[in-house]
Amino acid sequence: MLAVVPVKGLEGAKSRLAPALSPAARADLVARMLERVLAACDEAASVDDLLVVTPQPELAPGRDVVVDEGLGQGPAVALGLRDPRARDGVLVVMADCPLVTAAALDRLVAAARPLALVPAADGGTNALALSDPGLLEPAFGVAGSATVTVARAHAAGIEPAVLAEATLAFDLDRPADLVRARELLAA
Repeated sequence: MLAVVPVKGLEGAKSRLAPALSPAARADLVARMLERVLAACDEAASVDDLLVVTPQPELAPGRDVVVDEGLGQGPAVALGLRDPRARDGVLVVMADCPLVTAAALDRLVAAARPLALVPAADGGTNALALSDPGLLEPAFGVAGSATVTVARAHAAGIEPAVLAEATLAFDLDRPADLVRARELLAA
């Protein structure tokens, strides 16, 4: 299965964390979270190939990168889904999931019959596995994307698996998330 990891460029990265971190610290955080997500994808038995979609290819040296125009999560994911390697199945993982594990990714892929997803606390979608990307267009980059994707799946006659996978459900968007991440990673 192809893993697609969209990551926004560093310009204005994680702007909601501005009250807690400087621009340089936010850029460093984005790079470190991306490294963790890529490492988990590398270790996942279900992942055969990896594609990073970003407007800044230097964020993923030595990786297969598709340069996007920085138009947001939805267009970045759409680019990944159009990659020919995705036809055999695709796993989309957001780059701001600092607790992600290879085991969690493997469980998500195993549940994708044909679709499985992990919602974020804010209703977004942190990870999604789809056995055939031609079955439906997942919603990314819109408010409530997990609910929208589930509704699209039902409209297409698909019953998605919605997983409560803690290591994937946690993303880092707000200062309170930063505090929680530090606590969880220290444990």
